[in-house]
Formats: sequence, C-alpha cells, structure tokens
Amino acid sequence: MNSTSTELDKIFAFSLDLICVIDADGCFVRVSDAVQPMLGYYPEELIGKRFIDFVCTNDAGGSRDVLERVLQGQTVVKYANSCNHKNNTEVPILWSFNFDKEDQLIYVTARDGKDRMQAAKLRESLEASNRRYEYVTKATADAIWDWDLEKNTIFWGDGFKLIFGHPIGRERTDVGTWTDFIHPDDASEVVSSILEVVDSGATVWKKEYRFRRGDGSYAEVVDRGFVIRNDNGKAIRMVGAQHDISQRNKTLVELKQLASDLYKRNRELQQFGYIVSHNLRSPVANIIGLVDMLEEEKQDPESIDFCIEHLKVSMRSLDEVITDLSEILSITDGSTEIHKEPVDIIEIIEKVKTVLSDQIAQTKAAVIVQKEPIIWLTHRAYIYSIFLNLISNAIKYRSESAPVIKIDFSITDDNLLITVTDNGIGIDTGRHASELFKPYRRFTATKSGKGLGLFLVKSHIDVLHGNIRLESLPGQGSTFKIAFPADKSLSASVA
Repeated sequence: MNSTSTELDKIFAFSLDLICVIDADGCFVRVSDAVQPMLGYYPEELIGKRFIDFVCTNDAGGSRDVLERVLQGQTVVKYANSCNHKNNTEVPILWSFNFDKEDQLIYVTARDGKDRMQAAKLRESLEASNRRYEYVTKATADAIWDWDLEKNTIFWGDGFKLIFGHPIGRERTDVGTWTDFIHPDDASEVVSSILEVVDSGATVWKKEYRFRRGDGSYAEVVDRGFVIRNDNGKAIRMVGAQHDISQRNKTLVELKQLASDLYKRNRELQQFGYIVSHNLRSPVANIIGLVDMLEEEKQDPESIDFCIEHLKVSMRSLDEVITDLSEILSITDGSTEIHKEPVDIIEIIEKVKTVLSDQIAQTKAAVIVQKEPIIWLTHRAYIYSIFLNLISNAIKYRSESAPVIKIDFSITDDNLLITVTDNGIGIDTGRHASELFKPYRRFTATKSGKGLGLFLVKSHIDVLHGNIRLESLPGQGSTFKIAFPADKSLSASVA
C-alpha cells in the first residue's frame, strides 16, 4: 500500500498534465504540482476551493452542466473552457472527468488548451476563407482556377460552368480539362508562355487566347495567373482567373468600325463640297456663254433659236447634275444605301461630251468611244463624275496637239476594264506616285486648276469597290486603267 501511495505521489508531483480530485460538492480535494505552471496557484491554494470558482464567467454555465453530467455517471473527455490564472489572465484548458460512485469522487486530468484553441481558430479561419473563396467564385464573372503543379491537377470554380458551359465537380481534375479546350492554333503558345513564367522564377502570368465553350464555339479570354513557390523557389501551385472578353473585343471592333465610318463620312462630305464646285462649273459656264451670245445676237432669230435650244440642253444637263449631286449627298451622309442600277456607260459618256461641248469645240478635241451600249450595274452619278473629270482633265492638260481621248472597254474574269488614254502633257508618276490621287495636288505649273479631279475620280471608284492606276510620262500622255468588279445580280454585257 505504501508503495502504491508513493507511486501516486510521484505521478501527482511529476505529471506535466494537471491531475486533481474533486468531491461531490465540486471542491478540490487534491491537486498535482502541474497546476502552478498552468494557473499560477500552488496546490494547497486550491484545496477546499470550488472548481467552478476558477472558471471564467463566460464558461461557468457550461462547466456546471458538465459537472452535473459527470456526477450522473457520464464520462467527459477534452471539455474545453477558460480558467482564471492567478495573474488575472484567461487560460484555455482541456478537461477530462470520470466519477467514482463508490468513493463519490471525480478524478480529473487537464492540459493547456492553447494549441487546441489555436488549431480551432485556424480551422475556423480556413473554413471562413474557403467559404469566401466559394462566394467569390460564384459572384465573380471569372472562371477561378487552382492548379497543383506537383500533382498536375486543377480545380475549377463555378464560373467554368456558368461562363463556358462545362460541367464541373467539386474534386480536382486532370489539367487536361483546361489545355484540351484551348484553340489548337493558340495551345502551343499559351502552354509555352506558362512554362516560361514557371521556369524563370517569375510569379505573374497573363495571356489572351481562344477557349472552347461547352457548345463548341470559342470565347476570347484573358487569363491571369499567380505562381506560388516554396521556400526553395520551386513552383508548387498556380492560381488564377479566366475572363471572357468576347463581348469586349466585339465592342472594340464595332467602335473601330464606327470610327472608320465616321472618318469616311466626313471625308465624303468634304468631297461633296468639291463635287459641287467642280461638276457644276461646266454646265453653268455653257449657260453663261449662251446667255451672253443671246444678248449679242438678240436681233437674229436663228441665233435666238440656237441659243434657246442649247440653253434647254444645258439646263437639262444642269438639272441632271444637281439631281445626281443630291443623290451623292444622301449617300455621303449615310441616309441611304448606294443605289445601283443598269447603266449604259456609253450614254453617260455622250452626256459628258455634251456638257463639255464648248471645250471640245474650242480645243478641237476628239473623244473616241464605241457606239454600242455597255450595260453595267453601277451608280449613275459616280460614273458620270468619273468620266466628266477624266475627259475634262485630258482637255485641260493637253499638249500642243489637239486632244485625243480614247476610251476602251473589255470584260475579263467578270471585271469591267476601262482604259482612258490621252495625248496630253503627261505626269511624272515616278516622282509623284504617292500624291497622284490626293486632293489639291497639281503636277504642272503651266495650267491653272485646283487639283481635285483625280482625287474625286479615285474617291468614286473606291466607293464602287473598284481600282484605278495611272501609267504616264512627261510629254507622252496618260493612260488610266480602271477595273470594276461585277455584281452577280446582273449579267454585264459589252455589246
């Protein structure tokens, strides 16, 4: 018996855990020496004192309930509460209780609960962090991902399904759930860019690429990732977010197109101002000349009849020009689409010759063109303006010889090819190649002019989706080669 008592005393003296005995009234009967480093009291200071008096107020109610359950025969293990230290601080403790009915004593062991409390707080913090992570993955417009670089597995947030329509589970999946959906033309470059960041020691990665949706279409995405490394600098994890920028890119394209259209409209409006002054000049000049002639020959009936007849022709031509200019204006302000119709280009050229009849007569110019109709689906006003400017330029920039303007047509590969050749003073195309079709560009000082004719011609041809090029040398005349693509809705014909 003495040996057992001695061993028990040693246990009470040397145990690192607090050991104590509490009677049925809840008072300490015996307390081990471990109480001093744990609560600051010596064992004799607790003898006869109630256990509950050392429990912090917030935990007192729960501790009373535990003692009642123990006295009813229930064993309680690792009950956590906080007790008052002698220095008035609170100490977290884990208690285990066992009641001996025969002795009517409660045998108790206890240990410092700081580690347990810290672990519990850490667990709560992690749980809260995980909840926040889940909330973020649900609330964000991004597909959040978490890539374990060591296991080569990836976890996707809810955005993977919500944004791209791919089914997901809560477990990690093979990284192929990402790489297999990258557009084949982008895959190599995307993977290489990640490996470059991982191998270089960098931490931030960003890439734009195409990512396949669940329905098979491709989204344009911007993907950002952050590399997590261990203490040795080895990349062990990568987290990031994938954002669908398809609509943004579509909007940018639309804005660029809108800016381009606005620039084009502004340019076309400027052209209209040039057209008004340029195209009206010839018919108005004819009318003025006829009115002057009428005043001089007002006593001559034949002259009066001649002037009246030609005035009618000039007025009709002026009316057509004004009508065409009005239509051009409606096109340049975007109020209507370009109206194409079957146009006899030979008829247009004949009208231009009529408008320029005075200049043609004065310079003895010859405009050589076939008589058979050439029907093409195009815009009447633009075709008129193109030939008006080319023929009037050929007359204005003539050489010492009488102007000869030859116009030929052919159809090749469904394109209408027009060649306008003159024997004028020519242009040094090698020197002025970049300036040929710009406004207010003049290539000779010997002739007056505003330098708008070729600019207008090129502008009209561009609107009609055609092209023009010039072959010319100083003193050797000029050859303009124009090509218009066919509109499949009409079979063009060169009769």
